[in-house]
Amino acid sequence: MSLCSSTKRSPVLLLPTRFAATGSRHQHALTGTGIVEAFRGLAQDYGIPPDDCLVTAYRYATLPGITRERPNANAITSLAWAHTVTHTPGAPPSDLTRACAVAVRALFGYWFPDETGGPDRICATHRLPLSQVNRTAFAFLHSLPTPNKDWGSQVWQAMKVWPPLPGAAPNGTRGRLAGRPTIARPTPASGIRTNTIHQLKGDEADGVLLLLPEPGSVRRWATGDPTTDETLRVWYVAVTRARRLAALAVPEDEADSLQSLLIGRHVPIRVV
Repeated sequence: MSLCSSTKRSPVLLLPTRFAATGSRHQHALTGTGIVEAFRGLAQDYGIPPDDCLVTAYRYATLPGITRERPNANAITSLAWAHTVTHTPGAPPSDLTRACAVAVRALFGYWFPDETGGPDRICATHRLPLSQVNRTAFAFLHSLPTPNKDWGSQVWQAMKVWPPLPGAAPNGTRGRLAGRPTIARPTPASGIRTNTIHQLKGDEADGVLLLLPEPGSVRRWATGDPTTDETLRVWYVAVTRARRLAALAVPEDEADSLQSLLIGRHVPIRVV
């Protein structure tokens, strides 16, 4: 796999990293600072401001700031958040549970508009098995399109045609989620955007940092075939999103191996 197409102006930056269980604690091995802060400083050395940078990873939980992201009081934005969680590989179980609850509240608000007491009471009243309710909620989330400016109307149409659970009694437009979703990911304190590779959907940035915490990533890059290896293919997608500066954060004990691999393939490289 070649990185040359992503290095039009600058060498690939290789950042030896001490990866932690949560994204907010990843450390740049050479300086001890947070990996995002280290990348921010390096990008600025190349004249790239933070708002033109992007940090990405294959798994949801790897990204910095993810554990702080929660739905807010706006119901349509909460549902958009739930949609993102269910479409993100490696989403934490706690977030999946909450995403399911958000979808249940939205559906029950439309199907049972005249009932009070919340989803638990409604389930008890109509003898709805929790497993059936959860399956319905996840299926509904997976059926929705990617959040956009017209998403509220699209969600409303989907709710009206979705097969209701037993006992449902919709009443006109009651339960319709108002407003537009806030679909941008909250910006971490560094000012740098974060998103999983799967959610980039054509997004680009002047500077892109790809986090590769998995042991054996270098071996996979050296021997894998991106035409058959899905993980390798999306890594390549990530680095080609960089217009000016591509950076790779790898476990510090694999940095030398990756440096040798890239030099052997005539890719300009700088270990920082």
